[in-house]
Amino acid sequence: MFQTFEVTSRPEQGPPRLAALRAALARAGMDACLVPHADAWQGEYLAPCDERLAWLTGFTGSAGFAAITATEAGVFIDGRYRLQVRAQVAPDFTPVHWPEVKLGDWLAARLAEGSKIAYDPWLHTIDEVETLDRRLAPGGITLVPAPDPIAPLWTDRPARPDAPLTARPRGF
Repeated sequence: MFQTFEVTSRPEQGPPRLAALRAALARAGMDACLVPHADAWQGEYLAPCDERLAWLTGFTGSAGFAAITATEAGVFIDGRYRLQVRAQVAPDFTPVHWPEVKLGDWLAARLAEGSKIAYDPWLHTIDEVETLDRRLAPGGITLVPAPDPIAPLWTDRPARPDAPLTARPRGF
């Protein structure tokens, strides 16, 4: 995959998409959800159809994630993206400096006992889920495996790439 410098961020689309996601979470009985920059293979460079974080927030960096609650939408980014995130997301999204701010601490401070957080198990490592669960379980907050919460909302989602695989010679 080659880097392009095409501007693909559309911050103005974030607020209505965020509202739609929150409505879907409420209908499902969820209090929050996680939206990572990830695919099922934990790749850094994603196919356009896997760019959930960019679709929701407008942020196009190669690392980060969002935590969405009923009242806040944190976009967690590391030091490389602190300027970029402010230029690419609408004011409805709050940049969160990660790893200085831990996801579990951020969620625990915003969610009540009995809250449920939806996450797609295909998009998170076992270690991520176990670490988050250890932090949240004492406060009565549970992680709930759920299908991709973005999929039903992303009506113009690009198709999955279907180009043939290319075998590379040994030692390539």
